[in-house]
Formats: sequence, structure tokens, C-alpha cells
Amino acid sequence: MTAASTPLRKGAVTRNRILTEALSLFAEKGVEGTSIRDIALAVGIVDAALYRHFRSKDEIVSEVFLLHYGALAEAVAEIGARQQPFRQTVRQLVEHFCTLFDEQPAVFAFILLKQHDHLAGVNDEANVVETLRQIMQRAYKMGDIVVDDANAAAAMALGMVIQPAVFKLYGRIDKPMKSYVGALADAVCRALGIPSGVP
Repeated sequence: MTAASTPLRKGAVTRNRILTEALSLFAEKGVEGTSIRDIALAVGIVDAALYRHFRSKDEIVSEVFLLHYGALAEAVAEIGARQQPFRQTVRQLVEHFCTLFDEQPAVFAFILLKQHDHLAGVNDEANVVETLRQIMQRAYKMGDIVVDDANAAAAMALGMVIQPAVFKLYGRIDKPMKSYVGALADAVCRALGIPSGVP
């Protein structure tokens, strides 16, 4: 390790801590209710030190969104690329979303609330909706689903999973989302026209 590399590594650690603490504060207080000072205090640095990593709160918000939304899109693409019956793909996608809702509710809440502000700056590879649309388009071409409009198919699948998660977020559902994976996956499969006898 060289002396020059140490500050860079420390800088990366601090930057990641800023993003982590910012996400927690955004979930707790909302983006508008969170100040640069709030984030700096949570990290344990002064405001001026935070500005060495980010020029503004808007830049922090954007990076937090792109980081987590991009990771979700990557996971969706990886599941969609697996060579397996499409019913299994649907179940694994539903399970991934439900696990995110249960284990990282702050991430889900932030993505849900801020997606419309930031999707214009997201490329197709990092876009969950576009990734899911491509999966549905391939499934239709392979004869796995009967819905011929890939956007409609993606909307159906997302809606059936996201809306229960919103209810969970606001306390209308008590059980963990993972307890509904089977029912939600079956509902998505029925909507897409995947026969129940298909594995």
C-alpha cells in the first residue's frame, strides 16, 4: 500500500458512508426534510468535508437513486437470463422484489418515491422497467406468455407486486412480503397467460 492510495481509499469509504446515511435519513425524514448538515452529522463529518465528495444534496439524491435502482435492474436482468421455465423466472423475480421490500424497506421506499424524478437520466441497462420489458418481449417470442404487448406485461407484473408492497410500507399488511411470494407469482403467471400446469 502506498501513501498516495490511502487517502483515496478513505475517501471512497467516506463517500459510501455518506450515501448510506443519506438513504437512512431520506427514508426517515424525507428528501425535502433532510439537510446537508443532517447527513454530515450522521456520517460524523463537517459540512465542508461532505462538499468534497458531493456538490449538493441533489447530487447525493441522484447518486443514491442510481446506485440502488441500477443494482435492482442488474439483478432483474440476471434472473431473466437464466435458462429455465418462465414460471420459475417469474417466481424468482417476485421473490427478489419481496426480499428487497422485507430486508431493505428504506431502499424500496426511496426508489418508489423518487423514480419519476430520476428515470430520465437512467440508461436502458440500468432501468428496471426496460429490463423487465425486454424479458417479457423474449418470453412472448418464445411462446411462454400470451400477452403480446411487452410494456403491458411488465406493467401487470410490477403492479401486482409493487402495490402489495406499498400496502406493507404503510402498515396495511402485517406479514413479511416473502410470505406472499407463491400467491403473487401465481397471480402474475395467470395474468401473463402461463398455464398452471407449466413447471
